[in-house]
Amino acid sequence: MNPPDNIIQQAAITKFPSPLKETSMTGEEKKEAIATHVRAIMEILGLDLEHHSLKQTPERVARMYVDEIFSGLDPSTFPRISLFEESHGEFKQGNMIVTRVDIVSFCEHHLVPMIGSAHIGYIPQKTVLGLSKISRIARYFAARPQLQERLTAQIGDSLATILGHDDVIVQVRAQHMCVVARGTKDQNGLTTTLHCSGLFESSHDLRKEFIELIRNT
Repeated sequence: MNPPDNIIQQAAITKFPSPLKETSMTGEEKKEAIATHVRAIMEILGLDLEHHSLKQTPERVARMYVDEIFSGLDPSTFPRISLFEESHGEFKQGNMIVTRVDIVSFCEHHLVPMIGSAHIGYIPQKTVLGLSKISRIARYFAARPQLQERLTAQIGDSLATILGHDDVIVQVRAQHMCVVARGTKDQNGLTTTLHCSGLFESSHDLRKEFIELIRNT
């Protein structure tokens, strides 16, 4: 079954919205404008845009920004969601579903990658969500300039909205290229963030069980 449109709209925005502004530009208009600005930046840096290796770089960057790495800025790209009724007793009270999703997002401070994984858990009630949909939701929120703390919360809140209950937990661990390639140039640093709601917020034992489940994955 499909959630109502208002639930999907809420799930695509969450209680932790990204700092977005409305725009009337089409995708093609965005690409054209971005390519113009990338070309200007490259010229300022002293790069030869007539060189065969660089000639199409502004357009490549524009397509990458709009169609790929920042596609999550467009709410229309939120994944289609189907829920399955839990009506045959497959899930007993207290069971937990845990999914790992590899993600690449981009730090909104420097627009360079943060690469890692999200572990997502929830307690099934009347409905369950297909595992591929969990991955798609996580990657939707990752496909935009982000803060890792916000990304973690957005994934958790979106899932809670779709499932209709708050028994959701999300841990994200990521390496930030803004730390690897600049500043301290720490090659081994990892950042971990955790979002808990519902039973996972109130029960230390459930949080501990989740952490134990994902420890070696």
